[in-house]
Amino acid sequence: MITAIYSGNLGLGHQLETIVYAVSKLNGEANLRVLFIGNGKGRQPLKKLVRELELEKVEFRPPVPLYRLRDVLAAGDIHFVSQKAGTQGVIVPSKIYGILAAGRPTIFIGPSDCEPAMIVNKSQSGIVVPPEDIEGVAMAIRKMAIDPVLRQIMGKRAQEYYERNFGRAKSVSRIIKVIETIGTPPLTSVE
Repeated sequence: MITAIYSGNLGLGHQLETIVYAVSKLNGEANLRVLFIGNGKGRQPLKKLVRELELEKVEFRPPVPLYRLRDVLAAGDIHFVSQKAGTQGVIVPSKIYGILAAGRPTIFIGPSDCEPAMIVNKSQSGIVVPPEDIEGVAMAIRKMAIDPVLRQIMGKRAQEYYERNFGRAKSVSRIIKVIETIGTPPLTSVE
């Protein structure tokens, strides 16, 4: 069985209903279990939708402590990241970085001009689907669920992209540059 995970804030700024409708559209054809791990204002309406659609393989789990996040990321064969249109610059689903580091493929549901979409496209570590595109999400799930080699390739690309662009050495280097810039006295003009 393939495990697809959405982990984090089940907030109103995400495309979570689209995931549920897409899973319903698959009608059990993909051997898939979906886990929503976390809390937020969208959790109860989402649970209600899952009950209404009678989806047996969609489960809700409580948030996990940070020290267990690695286990959650490793447990997913596919991860979802989502963002509603119009939220660019307001929210940034930072879960994309952990998914990349864990070497897992991503289905991103959201605007193509936001950071997670650009990362997934540039790294070729997943599939980007426009907001509210239920059929597109269903096709992306189906494509990844039936092809373990594709998941493996995308996962490898994810991890390599993370190491090249966001790994510990890169992150520390960026922090040092910011600190050095802050500590540098402003230039004065010489007449």
